[in-house]
Amino acid sequence: MTTAIYRKYRPQTFAEVIGQQHITRTLLNEVISGQLAHAYLFCGMRGIGKTTVARLLAKAVNCEQLDKKSGEPCNTCSSCQAIINGRSLDLLEIDAASNRRIDDIREIKEHIPYGPSLAKYKVVIIDEVHMLTPEAFNALLKTLEEPPAHTIFILCTTEVHKLPETIISRCQRFDFKRINSVDLRERLTSLAAAEGVKVAPAVISQIVELAGGSSRDAESYLGKILSLGEKIINEEQAALVLPRADLSIALDLLEYLITRQPAQALEVINIFTEQGGDLSYFYKQVLGLMRKLLLVKLGGQLASESVQDLVPEHKDRLLSLADSLTQSRLQNMLQQWLEAEAAWRTGDLWQLPLELAALQITGEPINPDLITQTKAKAVPPAKEISAKLPTDNTSLTNNLTVQDIAERWGEVVAGLRDYNHSLSFILSVAKPLKLEGETLIVGFTYQLHLERVKDPKIVEVIEQGLQKVFGFKLRLKSQPHELQNGSDDLLSNVLGTFGGRVIS
Repeated sequence: MTTAIYRKYRPQTFAEVIGQQHITRTLLNEVISGQLAHAYLFCGMRGIGKTTVARLLAKAVNCEQLDKKSGEPCNTCSSCQAIINGRSLDLLEIDAASNRRIDDIREIKEHIPYGPSLAKYKVVIIDEVHMLTPEAFNALLKTLEEPPAHTIFILCTTEVHKLPETIISRCQRFDFKRINSVDLRERLTSLAAAEGVKVAPAVISQIVELAGGSSRDAESYLGKILSLGEKIINEEQAALVLPRADLSIALDLLEYLITRQPAQALEVINIFTEQGGDLSYFYKQVLGLMRKLLLVKLGGQLASESVQDLVPEHKDRLLSLADSLTQSRLQNMLQQWLEAEAAWRTGDLWQLPLELAALQITGEPINPDLITQTKAKAVPPAKEISAKLPTDNTSLTNNLTVQDIAERWGEVVAGLRDYNHSLSFILSVAKPLKLEGETLIVGFTYQLHLERVKDPKIVEVIEQGLQKVFGFKLRLKSQPHELQNGSDDLLSNVLGTFGGRVIS
């Protein structure tokens, strides 16, 4: 079985740990001085070295040939080798995500009173400790208050806010940082070289961006790249295993947004989607670039650090864009782009919220013709729809009930989807309430929806959609039904992204 890159090259000394020097230096000083805490709490996001440092500390406190000057473990003595190979009787590791009950903690309490079998200390590492049950925390608390002198606890968590204050107060706490892009780039480059593979800088940059500060995630992506079996890996080859991403395309869209070119912005989004691009990742790419622009506008050290992970041509282009807009407008762009994320999670046509956000950012009114130019069909004039509908306009509805309409309501919604996606979405959450002669009364839960379907043109489109399904003319009447404000509702937020009215 092939060993994963992040396991194969797991740091075996504190010096090999990247991005956490503020922690490793302190721990080394404690090891050298012998002034060790009885319980440590390691906090931080996933994949940044918490468990690795915990194991290194376990090695260092039990190393038989410890370097007295540096505090680094020798990695050759029997104790170090036992920990490295996972067969140490004096290192107990449990995953609280799957061992979270009080009985699991009781087993630890029964185990630790006995002294270490071979080493100086018995070390207990509890990963994802925040997953323990309240009863398990209570059982652990007493042990942390008065632990045996030969026992060291190391608690690791990604969600420290879920830990009881009583637990936190009894530990020496260390907060691990997100790994910066410079350290990650150097790490990935050195690992690729160790594997005898040359990876293009642009690919390394993409992996760093995907990892989001997690060393383990970055090394996992690198492992996918190396699995291609090539000695030289360029962007085209990397696209086979990584999410499709071309930062130049994201920069193109950003430039069109800044220079107020709505049609070109929509064209970029649609071409990217049609070519099978990962729209979720593309959205985050553009968002990340906006953030970099904001940091550049603010200036200072953050400004220079924000563009360090960009290749020179992308860096120059971003800095040039930063000169062409104000901080105030950039903040508005960020806000409008952020609002699009919630919208696409509730709809089928993912690119539509991004298109509408693009139109808002460029300062253009929500004009359906711009969307029509790139992909969608706008709602045709009423007379065009009429040409496709039955000519029989009988009002004989004696055999039709509101239950019949409710059962076929999905057909009405589906029939309008090709003409107007957002209108069909509104109707999909509406409810036929009553049939009075030729008048169908439809209830709307949200005030926002109710206002939109009062437009005579929209009413006519819906009525003709009804006629297409049922074969005769029905008049539409809308009314509130269990009406909600909807201002804080996710559904209302979604439709709020559509510029305050139905696209027609």
